[in-house]
Amino acid sequence: MKGKTSLLLMEQVAMILVFAIAAAVCLQAFALSHDISRKNEVRGAAVQAAQNAAEVLKHHGGAPAEAFAAAAEILGGESEQDSYYVNYDKNWNVTKNDAVYRLEAREVSSGAEGLIRVEIRVLAAESDGAELIFALPAAWQEVAYGG
Repeated sequence: MKGKTSLLLMEQVAMILVFAIAAAVCLQAFALSHDISRKNEVRGAAVQAAQNAAEVLKHHGGAPAEAFAAAAEILGGESEQDSYYVNYDKNWNVTKNDAVYRLEAREVSSGAEGLIRVEIRVLAAESDGAELIFALPAAWQEVAYGG
């Protein structure tokens, strides 16, 4: 009788061990899925911000400095002669302080006369530098009106 009791006890300990391992694996899977979900939310918001900037820049057209100034007026942020940037907080609201994300648009060489190309990049501000979340090229043709 003593042998059956110890065998039953060992079986129960083995079952508890298997369930504990399965629970640990499930908890890790849930934690990983939460991280992946958060990264996808951030990437989706970055894509939307970059697309909005690209549409405003292309819609305004003209010289890059004028398009950057229009984007700053419509979307917020700051424009300079050769770039446009806007800072976002953790909820993707435009901010001047405590930026968590940054959208930058800079003119790049197109190699063709009258074709304006910009690269729009969305970065995550990190303590050890900036991590690229999304990049989007945009281009438009500068129209010269003859008088």
